[in-house]
Amino acid sequence: MKKLVVVVKDMKKFILSCLCALAAVVLSADEMAKKPVAAVSVEKPAAAVPAKEPIRVACVGDSITYGHGASNRAKTSYPAQLQTLLGDEWSVVNFGHNARTALDDGKEWNGKGGMGYRKSPEFAKALASKPDIVVFMLGTNDSKPVNWDGKSDDVKRDYAKLVDDFLALDPKPVVVIAASPFVKKDSFSIRESVVGGELVPWQREFASKRSLPLVDAYAVTKAAADKSYIGDGVHPNDAGYGVIAAAFAEKLRGLRGGLDARGGEARNLNGKEPK
Repeated sequence: MKKLVVVVKDMKKFILSCLCALAAVVLSADEMAKKPVAAVSVEKPAAAVPAKEPIRVACVGDSITYGHGASNRAKTSYPAQLQTLLGDEWSVVNFGHNARTALDDGKEWNGKGGMGYRKSPEFAKALASKPDIVVFMLGTNDSKPVNWDGKSDDVKRDYAKLVDDFLALDPKPVVVIAASPFVKKDSFSIRESVVGGELVPWQREFASKRSLPLVDAYAVTKAAADKSYIGDGVHPNDAGYGVIAAAFAEKLRGLRGGLDARGGEARNLNGKEPK
């Protein structure tokens, strides 16, 4: 009998301890439910950085810009070689047109009219291309007697008007003036006496007075003349086009620091063109 009483007492203690433990668990769970749950932080994926638009370069000019004399103008004209030198962050477009003049009423050596660059479809395309930089190289064909003799002031007037047409674009591009290349041998009525003796000095002066950047294509092509021309003495070969492209690449890289490529907005050296 005594043993039975002891067992019952032990059972009571065991049940009481189990009830106390259960109560503690319930109380703990209730307290946990009352506490605020910390917010779980979910990191949002980083927004994709929009790719910068390439800097747009419009190469404006005559057959030397077009690439006459190049073995493959799509690869070895000066604009094509300039694209290779500058890389994918630039977009260089060739708006050259054979036989074109700065003179609005320019003519070919045989008197054929309609040669003014303004009348070329490439002029309208260049304006519409929204260029950040315009490389302007006209004048070689203006040295012909039919265009220059007695009309040199008209050539200079129309040359300046073409430059102003590009500067009037919104956003305003940088216009880089190129002194016309050296003429190794007079051909097609193109005369070195006019190009080197009259036109190039005026182009250098024009760029200086207008505070426009200048690339002296005349000086670099003259220095490399022995290996840079095809037989006609006017048009460069692949190596000669490479000389011109290298000179432009050096200038354009220097201009890049002032170009604002954000959002395709105006990228015009903060309104100032370097000398």
